[in-house]
Amino acid sequence: MLHFVCNNMISYNSWLLSSQKTEIQFSCILYLDLASKKMKRLFLLIATALFLTSCANKSMTRYETLEPALKKHGYSGAIQEIKKNKDDLYGSNTEFLYYLDLGILQHYDRDFDASIQNLDKATKIYEDLHARSVTNEAAAVLTNDNVRPYRARPFELLMLYQFQIMNYLAKGDIDGAEVEVRRSQIAMTELYQKDNKKVNDNGFLRYLGAMVYELDGKEDDAAIDYYKTVQAYDESKHPLPKEVWGFVCDRLVAADREDDLKAFKHDPVIFKRAAETREQNQEIIVVGYGGHSPILGELYMQGTYVNGGALNLSYKDPQTGRLSSFTMIAPMMPDASNGTTFHIGFSLPQKKTLKNHVGGFMVNVDGHSERMESMLDTDLELTQNLDDDWSSTIGRTALRVAIRTYAAQKAKQAMKTDNVLLNLVTSIGTDVAQSQLEQADLRVGLFYPENIYMMRVPVSAGKHKVNVAAVGKNGGNTQSFDFGTLDVKPGQRMFLFVPAIY
Repeated sequence: MLHFVCNNMISYNSWLLSSQKTEIQFSCILYLDLASKKMKRLFLLIATALFLTSCANKSMTRYETLEPALKKHGYSGAIQEIKKNKDDLYGSNTEFLYYLDLGILQHYDRDFDASIQNLDKATKIYEDLHARSVTNEAAAVLTNDNVRPYRARPFELLMLYQFQIMNYLAKGDIDGAEVEVRRSQIAMTELYQKDNKKVNDNGFLRYLGAMVYELDGKEDDAAIDYYKTVQAYDESKHPLPKEVWGFVCDRLVAADREDDLKAFKHDPVIFKRAAETREQNQEIIVVGYGGHSPILGELYMQGTYVNGGALNLSYKDPQTGRLSSFTMIAPMMPDASNGTTFHIGFSLPQKKTLKNHVGGFMVNVDGHSERMESMLDTDLELTQNLDDDWSSTIGRTALRVAIRTYAAQKAKQAMKTDNVLLNLVTSIGTDVAQSQLEQADLRVGLFYPENIYMMRVPVSAGKHKVNVAAVGKNGGNTQSFDFGTLDVKPGQRMFLFVPAIY
């Protein structure tokens, strides 16, 4: 894959430099201006690069700072750490993630009101950023994507709505949950309009919507969302959960829409628990958050490019930390003689998987135990997002590398003197400034669960003993959640949330 990336970037750079020379030279004005007064301007260039880097990219330290607080002090400790270090860890360009991370942690901590408020702020930031046209990308072209306001990945926006819906369900506020369901449906429609070649639907979100409509007595709307639930799962890489399919079959048959089941590749089933929840009209719904989702690491490559000779690259794998290097044949660059050297460096985001000890959940109601199914896999969501954005990420990165490499060479030429030592310092300083500006956009929510599980358990009205155990991937229980004896009222759907992400 690395050879494929480099080949594409080199050919892309050569094309840009040969066919769009005028445009690139214009984009290099900042560099050339800095070069006009030689060393004084060189130091300004280096200082500016370091300043922009420190201001723009806080992703490299955010997880390392917050993860220890989460493990040592739990969700409340991580919340306090985020609030205390807001400016240092997030900054103005990453406000969306600040409120998103806070809101998700507060949901785990059962502070549903605070979670609703912060997730609502994140939603408004997203809407404000997309409501206005973004026309000036010059800073991102010359530096990196981190200088742009973070606008959220499509799956993050949909996950935000999932947590918001569940916040309202935890409070028993069906009207509030329904408002969020309708907002999420508008968001999914808009995401499809922006790029209908990408799947920006979400089976679990559709399933939640169907449940909310059902709770509000809107059977037709519920039936539509149950139908769309199966469509969304079948379009995604996540397999359709057996429980979901069982409820869809039961509800569509009950709504006299049995023919709709013929549109799917799955064989209709009779699901006992689904029929019992409909007949008894009470259920305990358990939602489990298992393991910590992957985050983003940086694949950074750097090396020396010899015009008409070779390109030697060294890189560090973001997952293993192992250093590697390789050499490739380098194409000719315009306006450069053989033997001319260029320093290049480029960064790409890559998924970084974290240790996850949770392999599922066992739900025990009145002595009867069953294992929950995964409804959503964040690893799959992030992987799909990176795949969808791969071409545009490569294109933007190649453009930046081409412009900065070309500009750096022009700056070196402009600052060249008769002093060999001074020229060496100038060259190294320019390369340092160039390298410091190149950073991948590693921004992503830090506290998603790796998997979201759910089970709907039919119960009679009255008291029931409930215990949920987080099951380790290698067997045994890693955490136990004893809810004691719960009193379920007639017609009640009781939601229980079980976070085990660390």
